[in-house]
Order: sequence, then structure tokens, then C-alpha cells
Amino acid sequence: MKKYITSVLIPFLLLYFSGCYSMQKVTKEEFLQASDYPDLYFKTNEKEFTFEEDNYSFQNDTIYGTGKCLLLKNDYLPFEGKISVNDVEKIETDKMNNASDTSNLIVKTKEKEFVFKFEESFYSVKDDTIYGKGKYRFRNVDNQFEGAVNINDAEEIQIDKFNIAPTIVLVSVLVLSIALIVAMIINPAGLWGNNDLKWWEGISK
Repeated sequence: MKKYITSVLIPFLLLYFSGCYSMQKVTKEEFLQASDYPDLYFKTNEKEFTFEEDNYSFQNDTIYGTGKCLLLKNDYLPFEGKISVNDVEKIETDKMNNASDTSNLIVKTKEKEFVFKFEESFYSVKDDTIYGKGKYRFRNVDNQFEGAVNINDAEEIQIDKFNIAPTIVLVSVLVLSIALIVAMIINPAGLWGNNDLKWWEGISK
């Protein structure tokens, strides 16, 4: 009998104590009213940030924390300068579509990707340094983020909010289940007829 009661109660207790949570879009004002620091999704015009619970703090319209960052816009920008060979992770050339096309030299560092035309007039190497003129863009290889971001730059904010409606349903089911079990223990004959009572007596032994 004890095993039967335990098997009924444990699933409902787990659901009750865990509660129901879901990411929900909120305004800046609603975020400011949050009493703790739940999981956070933060999107700007160019990037999106995600922070796990308690991995960030908020002060003076600025979020400080450790999380993940993904570039949403990553267009190539003009580049003219130098790159230390010690910072280079990979060098490759792209494939030519036609015999008349000029190949590109692609130099990848941890954070950026540089592209130069595969001609001597566009790049050179001297004293462990690459000098070149071309274009570059950031890489989404390592999206770990540690720093600060201003909340006024946000286009969208989502936080992990407690969902009260499903929890009320779960609590109601839990209460009804307990009431039914108690009734079965106190007066099983009141719930079933004689035939069903014999079945109940077999279970309760």
C-alpha cells in the first residue's frame, strides 16, 4: 500500500516543486522589475546575447556578465593594415570559379577572417607580419562573451518567467489525488461496490 501511494505522489510532487518556466518577451520596464536574475536573451541590431541564471548583473542600464554572443550581421569591411603571424590560426585559398578569376588568400585569426587577392600587390609577409589590403569580417567560432552591454541597445528582451497557470493545474491535480487516496484508505466501500472492494483489499495487502 505504501509503495502504491508513493508511486502516485512522487510524479506530482516533482512537477509541483519544479514549477513551470518559459522564455517570454518582456519590455525594458518589466525586466527592471525582475526580483532576481533569470535566464536572459538579449538582442541588439547586430548581436544576440544569452546569459544563464545568476551569470550576470545589472546596474545603471548596463548588463555585466558571462554568456554567449552571436553576430547577426557580419558583412565584410575594408581592411588595410597588418596581422601578426602568431595570431593566425589558418591560411587557405578559395577555389576559382573560372580560369580567368583571381584566387583569394584567406587568413583566419581567432576573431577575424581576412581576405586578400592572391597577388603580390595586395599582400606581403615580412618579419612574422602579414601586410595587406583587402577586407575582413568577424568569425563566430568562439561565441563566448564576457563583458558589458547597454540595455538601451536592446531590440528584444526575453527572460525565463514563472508560468503560474500550469502550476495551478498541477497543484489542483495533486490535491485531488491526495484526497482520493485518503478516501480510499478511510472508506474504500464508499467508493466501490462489494466486488470492487475485494479488488481493493487485494491491492492494499
